[in-house]
Amino acid sequence: MKDLYVITGGSSGIGLECAKRFSEGKVLITGRNEDRLIRAAKELSDLGIDVIWKSSDVSNLESLERLFDFAKDNGKIKAVINSAGVSGVGVDSRLTFNIDLIGAENLIKLTFDNAENGTVLILIASMMGHMVPPNSTYDEYLKFPGKEGAIDALVKMTEGRSDLAYNWSKRGVHLMVKEHAAEFGKKGARILSISPGIIMTPMAKKAAEVNTEQMEYMKMMTPAGRNGESEDIANAVDFLVSDKASFITGTDLIVDGGLTTKLPEIMAQYSKK
Repeated sequence: MKDLYVITGGSSGIGLECAKRFSEGKVLITGRNEDRLIRAAKELSDLGIDVIWKSSDVSNLESLERLFDFAKDNGKIKAVINSAGVSGVGVDSRLTFNIDLIGAENLIKLTFDNAENGTVLILIASMMGHMVPPNSTYDEYLKFPGKEGAIDALVKMTEGRSDLAYNWSKRGVHLMVKEHAAEFGKKGARILSISPGIIMTPMAKKAAEVNTEQMEYMKMMTPAGRNGESEDIANAVDFLVSDKASFITGTDLIVDGGLTTKLPEIMAQYSKK
């Protein structure tokens, strides 16, 4: 059977660009919108990618169980790449936590349960997760968001702000990667996260319409002198999935044009407002 690459959020943006990297295997793209999956699958097929699709919801464990059953019938799971998510702009904070945090925890569980020697899980996080300072109280909830009352507590602590829920969720991804690296290693599998900077995906472009001034400021502060593109993240994913990265696990790779190095200056600037 061919190696299978499972990509959540695979119908657009970073997920779709990642799917284009795996022409030697078979790609399973998944998301909640069937029409977009069908269009994306046609685009990939036209590029010569062996692609299948199935709708699923990362925030729903039963939905993911059905997805993994389908995946196992179609190949040997080489990699799972979680690009599904919401930006935290114009959505409910609980929804943000459910998709960006609970969704990541669900994928960790299902990938681990189905992992074999050589399986890789890559969770797309965000440099914004690095803006959340360590805190023993909320970090425990972020590491184990499925525990009873955890999401309720996080919604309360972020005062219902979906932008903070996004940042905290991405810190949670960083923490969960470290938490689960050892157990993945016992199966010969790896778990990592990638923290993009400002990447001009459809989701980011929508956020830019709401926060134009902030987005321009962040671009100006980026040492690389530009915003990122989906290809920048897909290139990193391509490397981390490969055997060339076999000694890399339990860590976060920041792909942000150097913007994180400016975070203290950025945070000081915003504290004045």
